Amino acid sequence: MEEASPIIPTGHQKKGGVSFAAAPQDVPGEPPPVPPPPLPVPIPHAAKEKAKKSEDQASVRRSMNSTSTQHFLKRRLAPQCRLIVKNKYFQFAMFLALLSALFLPDLWIIANRPNNNDLDVVLTVVGVMFLFELFVQSIGLSKSYLWTFFFWMDLCGAFSLLIDLTYIVQVSTRVDTGVGDNAIIMRAARIGKLGARAGRFSKLVKLLRFLPGMSKTTPDDGTARVISTRLITALSTRTCGLIILLVMIMPLFSMEMYPEEDWSAKSFSEILEKTHRLNPERLMWQINELSNFFEDKSFYPWRVRAKEGAVVAPEVAPYLPWVASKGPPLRLTNNVMYSSEYLTFEFNYQSPNQVDALMNILLLIVVMILMVNFSLVLSNSVSSIVLQPLEQLLTQVRQMASTIFQSVTDMAVVMSEEASQSEQESSDDEEGSKGKAFGHETELLAKVVQKLAVISEITMNKPVVDTETLQGLGEGDRAVIHGFQGTTAGMEANAWDKEYEDDEGLMPDSEYFENLAMAQRASVENAGLSMDLIDSWYLNPLELDQARNHAAVMYFVGPHMHGVEFDPVVMSNFLQEAELGYVRSAPYHNWFHAVDCTHAVYRLMTLCNAETYLSKEERFALLVGSISHDLGHPGLNNTFLIETSHELALRYNDKSPLENMHCSKLFELVSQPKCNVFASLTKQSYYEVRKVCIDAILHTDNAQHFTMIKEVQMLYEVNSEILHAARMLYMTEGETGLLHEAVECFRLPESRKLLVNLFLHTADISNCMKPFRISRIWAWQMLEEFFLQGDAETKLGIPMQALNDRHAVNRPFSQVGFIEYLVSPLAFAVMKVLPQTEHLAIQMLQNARSWQKMWENEKTQQPTDSEKKALNDRLVKLEHRYRTCKASNQGAQERA
Repeated sequence: MEEASPIIPTGHQKKGGVSFAAAPQDVPGEPPPVPPPPLPVPIPHAAKEKAKKSEDQASVRRSMNSTSTQHFLKRRLAPQCRLIVKNKYFQFAMFLALLSALFLPDLWIIANRPNNNDLDVVLTVVGVMFLFELFVQSIGLSKSYLWTFFFWMDLCGAFSLLIDLTYIVQVSTRVDTGVGDNAIIMRAARIGKLGARAGRFSKLVKLLRFLPGMSKTTPDDGTARVISTRLITALSTRTCGLIILLVMIMPLFSMEMYPEEDWSAKSFSEILEKTHRLNPERLMWQINELSNFFEDKSFYPWRVRAKEGAVVAPEVAPYLPWVASKGPPLRLTNNVMYSSEYLTFEFNYQSPNQVDALMNILLLIVVMILMVNFSLVLSNSVSSIVLQPLEQLLTQVRQMASTIFQSVTDMAVVMSEEASQSEQESSDDEEGSKGKAFGHETELLAKVVQKLAVISEITMNKPVVDTETLQGLGEGDRAVIHGFQGTTAGMEANAWDKEYEDDEGLMPDSEYFENLAMAQRASVENAGLSMDLIDSWYLNPLELDQARNHAAVMYFVGPHMHGVEFDPVVMSNFLQEAELGYVRSAPYHNWFHAVDCTHAVYRLMTLCNAETYLSKEERFALLVGSISHDLGHPGLNNTFLIETSHELALRYNDKSPLENMHCSKLFELVSQPKCNVFASLTKQSYYEVRKVCIDAILHTDNAQHFTMIKEVQMLYEVNSEILHAARMLYMTEGETGLLHEAVECFRLPESRKLLVNLFLHTADISNCMKPFRISRIWAWQMLEEFFLQGDAETKLGIPMQALNDRHAVNRPFSQVGFIEYLVSPLAFAVMKVLPQTEHLAIQMLQNARSWQKMWENEKTQQPTDSEKKALNDRLVKLEHRYRTCKASNQGAQERA
């Protein structure tokens, strides 16, 4: 992998015969170095099981509390809320409230009310009604309304009333810019005001419920009628939404146009200001002359006074302030002030504002008319185009289906009886009736199609040439057939069958490999390592010397893990050359990371019973690939190589240059006879191992990360029932239980390919899922490698990538983001497919909280309370995602 987590510099110090990673030098503003602790005491298996059981019990209690709250809301409040929503008097009251919110603010302007005190009272009541409607609909219609488009629009509409409440929003009438700029500002303010009412506009869509063709369906309606009603409603709603959107969007295109406005106010202020400076004795004459100009205008200046803090000419002071005979505006919002250097000019905009309010009212009326008319047109069109032909078509489908299966008629009778029994229940539960909205013909057709699909699978799933016939053919004929099938001599299709031919699925010579395993365990213990440590997540290669790391890796890749024999001397040579192939100066992507990644792959394969679905070649290739997956890594990522036109980027055309280089170096290494760990393989098996190694290493490129997450999610969704059952079996029987159907699912070629890549990639980024003490050490190493690359980027004058600036990056905070946005999506997806990895997700969440505490306790850059709250909210959401993921597994299993 090209990116990972920071650490301490990697010198070696001898202490008691064990080589430890040297502690980093003290750096001002950074956490003090943590001396490497002694090897952790292995946790007894019984203690781990007891802790896991207590944690599961606590999770069950939390789940029960949450379930009881949801039960209260659904069973007690929801029916009452649905009754309120359906009540005609409530609907009528909300309709009046909507009309009040839409029209009253503009009517108050047209009526030229002195203030908005009485309007504020009315709109406050309307706002409370909107919030109450939002609450009852969210409780009573939680599935069909909550978090939908109409929910957000209703929320926006309710809060948009705040803009019209004068005791919350005080409108400034002072304008210190020119009139041209002011025109744009006024236009933007008008658009903003209209936009604030967008939520109230969307409420108009609810008027459609009273139109023909919009009534709710009943269980007696046929499929065609149901589809027609839903289609009319959907099209009408979207058409109305489009009309509202156009009303909101169209004025935006005129915002930056040259303002077609009256520039007389601009001229008025400029002339008077100039007169004051050059001929102050003529100012009053000039004011009278200019005021006559506004006699026939819809707005006029009503007062000219000295600007606050300005000293006017002595000749002018006795005549200021000047007040026009028409007097001031009655409403404060109609008074607009312009200021120059010495004078302030106040204009009465009562008539323009009244015209603007009248236009807003006319706009609302036009929108209503358009919505109703378009909805009626769509209703008639859908009825003639969809309803009648579809009714005829479904009638023919039902008749034809009855000729295919005799049982179709019986199924129709049973469904009709079930529908009549559930009619009363569905009328009381609007959410439950949504799933049965389509008529009986569709359900009947679905059952028929299911039967046809089963028959099709039975008849079409057979290969053109069965296995028995294929084995009787000659080598040349088989090669031709495999060529047309797109496989290589049946390598991938038969790799599993040849390995597991006996009924029990045991490898040949299993006793021999078990003896080898015992010998290797003895070798590990002789090296000073505990098998309990090897079989835990507390192993840290940075705390081991070369001999112990070598012994550990020899055990990880031993034949007992895969069943492929090799010469131990050759494997030892291979490991020594691989260690030399890693760049020692790289703080993170070094030999210790290779050992750590191989240990993680070993643990994942053991926990997830990989031997039951991965072939021996795939397991062997996976372990060898994990040793070599970062071979020759320079401590720089792919982006740096591409931006600097590095030799590797040019050689591999910018496509995963590092990962391609790792693959190349691996097979350059095994091409040497003394290091050829694949020497015992047949030519066909070697091709398979090479293919698996290359594919797995290429998928350690972080560019493949989110694609792999989607593939894992797809595997889960396609096989959800099987994987749910496998999870329940694992929870009851532990590591020994693995559902036969899940094994068969994992044995499919595409599934095996994904799982191999998944094991290596998960192991590559598994530092965040290990005990925090170890996770922190690797995080420090990773960040140090990032910082070294950032130094190189600064030196070369190229843009510095994220997390590479040692002076700007907050180390603990960066790790929270790494867990939240990169590691957790993969961990949550993997635990749904492989429930044995759930404890890794739990450890990851605990590490995130540990990073949070470290960040909050920093003394050099103390976060604020708002920053602490924001990060805590993020982690709460992350933990909620974990609980949701876990609950979805349990809930889906109950449904299955």
